Amino acid sequence: LFLVYTASANAQVAFGLFGGISEDRLWQTELAHVGVLGEFRVRHVPGAVFRGSIWMNPERTRYTEVYGYVEEPAPHQWLALVIDERMRAIGAAVDLKFPFEYNACLDGYYKGTYVLVGLSYAQRWHTIDRWEQERDGRTRSFHVNKLISEPMVRAGFGGEWNFKWGGPFVEGLVTVSAPGLGAPALRFPGAVTLSIGYRYSFAKPLEVAP
Repeated sequence: LFLVYTASANAQVAFGLFGGISEDRLWQTELAHVGVLGEFRVRHVPGAVFRGSIWMNPERTRYTEVYGYVEEPAPHQWLALVIDERMRAIGAAVDLKFPFEYNACLDGYYKGTYVLVGLSYAQRWHTIDRWEQERDGRTRSFHVNKLISEPMVRAGFGGEWNFKWGGPFVEGLVTVSAPGLGAPALRFPGAVTLSIGYRYSFAKPLEVAP
């Protein structure tokens, strides 16, 4: 949904879906995400679009094996460490979109680029199963469940195209995260995210000047 800056414009509403991938700096891994969004414009802030969204990161697994090795009294190699991790998250965000360029498309719809800034909150689940074995065969294991609450500030750029059948868009975001895991208190970047999506606008197209 692209909105032109006219204070007299009626409120406009759109809903959409999005998905993508992010480089997560807290877990040091890549995460996929899918979500839904709703957008509308209010008369009191005619130059911006209000967006609300929710998303989830499907479970990501990471498996690590470490082998021990000694040469004396005889060469010997053994499986010394196994780490099995499972990571997933859900989140929500409120954002403001500020279009800064547009070009008229067919039938009065618009396309353009925008800046996006907002606040988000994620709930993360991290499960760790760790198994250790010493050279003499003695073993021990640990099971850890971590629940992390992560408020974030985020900003980015995007571009969108709008047609009668809806509007595809692409955007990139960078977050500043405060996961409460000790120093540093703030993680920058917390994540770098790329999303592609589709939104359908319930607004009437603006008239194209002859």
